[in-house]
Amino acid sequence: MNCSETVIKDSIKNQSIGETKNFIWFICDIGIFAVFKSKISIPEIVILKEAMTIALDLSKEEKEFYLIDGKKIILFYS
Repeated sequence: MNCSETVIKDSIKNQSIGETKNFIWFICDIGIFAVFKSKISIPEIVILKEAMTIALDLSKEEKEFYLIDGKKIILFYS
């Protein structure tokens, strides 16, 4: 497990910052991450639109995908 995965795993225990149709959103020391509610693939434009519904503009952020404890996660960071 790399250090990003460790930070995400520790932060997922904290209260979320919001929830949208397809994601539960969290903040962590290295950025913002979203936990997919289902295993289906979702186009990036939908991810970014859902982020905007909870006042998160992530359009210019770098992103990485993870699978942690069976959960699909996308991490946004600068």
